[in-house]
Amino acid sequence: MRIIKRLARFNLLVFICFATLSCNAKNSNSEQGKGKTVLELFTSEGCSSCPKADKTVAELQQQYQNDLLVLCYHVDYWNYLGWKDTFSSSANTQRQQYYIRLLGLSSAYTPQAVINGLQQCVGSDKGKLTAEIEKGELQSNGSTLSAKLVGNTISVSIGPGNGHALICLVQKEATTQVRRGENEGRSLHHINLVRDFVSLPASMNSATFTLPNDLKREQCFIAILSQDEKTGKINNWATTAIQ
Repeated sequence: MRIIKRLARFNLLVFICFATLSCNAKNSNSEQGKGKTVLELFTSEGCSSCPKADKTVAELQQQYQNDLLVLCYHVDYWNYLGWKDTFSSSANTQRQQYYIRLLGLSSAYTPQAVINGLQQCVGSDKGKLTAEIEKGELQSNGSTLSAKLVGNTISVSIGPGNGHALICLVQKEATTQVRRGENEGRSLHHINLVRDFVSLPASMNSATFTLPNDLKREQCFIAILSQDEKTGKINNWATTAIQ
């Protein structure tokens, strides 16, 4: 009789442990499956509507941290308004034009935010951006990469299986005192400025950048986006410090 009771107690304990482990496993899987989001902002220091968007994406990056990658591209088509954005480039403008064509828009505008390469909205619309981020459509940041600085050259290596990749040299933050143009007299703070980028086909697994003279290694990082070039869909992303 005592043996039967002991067996019953043992079976009960096994059942409780199994149920607890199953519950924990479900919770763990839920966390592991939490979505990752890429938010690309097209902005300009010469546009009076952009500072609000810069602030918005900075707040979102702080809020979502490792679940969100913000990349800010400063375009050059507002430079004629009296203030030349020193972070702007024609390459950044071309990156925006790529999305304008894919998304079927009539023209480019700032501030524009593109989420995961598929959705777009005004870059200062925090409600819309938050809703898209909460969807968590990217289920993995499985891309692998490393970066090393030798002299003023950054050598980047990426792992296999990434498909079409966009590699970005990103400056972590910057502050500009604007002296002319629509934002004259304002101090503008930026995060995650794309200083350079290169598009790689699936057959290539390395890239190089020249570290800008005004930056140190620790002020930058490297980001990779695995993207379907035809649809714009971003499949995964990763970042790495520069060694």
